[in-house]
Amino acid sequence: MTLTKYVFIQDEGALLTKVLDKYLRDYADSTAGINLQPITQAKKTFLQTLGDFYRIYGPVYFFRKCWQQGWCKVMGKVVNDLMGSTKKCYSIRAVARKYGVPVTGPCDVNSEEFLAHLREKGVEFIVSISGTQLYKKKLREQTKYGIVNCHGALLPKYRGLMPSFWTLANGEKEGGVSVHFVDAKLDNGPIVVQKKYRIWAHDTLEDVMARSKDLAAECILECVRVVEDAAARGVECPVMENDASKLTHFSTPTAEDVRRFRSHGHRFS
Repeated sequence: MTLTKYVFIQDEGALLTKVLDKYLRDYADSTAGINLQPITQAKKTFLQTLGDFYRIYGPVYFFRKCWQQGWCKVMGKVVNDLMGSTKKCYSIRAVARKYGVPVTGPCDVNSEEFLAHLREKGVEFIVSISGTQLYKKKLREQTKYGIVNCHGALLPKYRGLMPSFWTLANGEKEGGVSVHFVDAKLDNGPIVVQKKYRIWAHDTLEDVMARSKDLAAECILECVRVVEDAAARGVECPVMENDASKLTHFSTPTAEDVRRFRSHGHRFS
């Protein structure tokens, strides 16, 4: 059974373009649209988010990341927009254009206007990839086969922000990706797919984030297959418990957390 799908994805050009490309390669024909979500977290403004990143990463890595994102923006405008090439995509919009999938800009996905847009498109299933919004009750209830979210950690541990950083800061020997159904609480719903990867002492944050995004694409594809198979057979989707009694939750790191991250031999890049 093929469900009509919609993707919510953070508007980031360096890593998420590859994840979206792998997803659309298999599911572009049944994806009604893609909603871009800003990089800001919770209720913070863009400048507040940048300030947090500067305090965490320090000037060298912070400006490297800004340069990387700026380069993607410029190349996206020149190569993807002006030249019309999608051989190499530098933006989420370019990937969507490559597969002919319409894009909606940043908006409140819980608004009545956007809910009506999803109903008009006949959306039955939503895939959130590094989404930055909370998905409220009305949105969840009108999406027949649910909303799944891709989280870069082995849930129920490492709920919340920046899971790759916290996994390294706490000296873990393995990390992973979980794709879970969305419910009323953050990173709380039952898990559909979960995969692990090994962490080495020489791994940088860049290494782990790249590995996590590669694995995320695999997990998302498998999750869609599982959900559609269950829908076709008219049975409940098989899930694993996201045990709240074992959860750990993390937010924005402090300077002490960064020192602990470095004490394990890890670097940002």
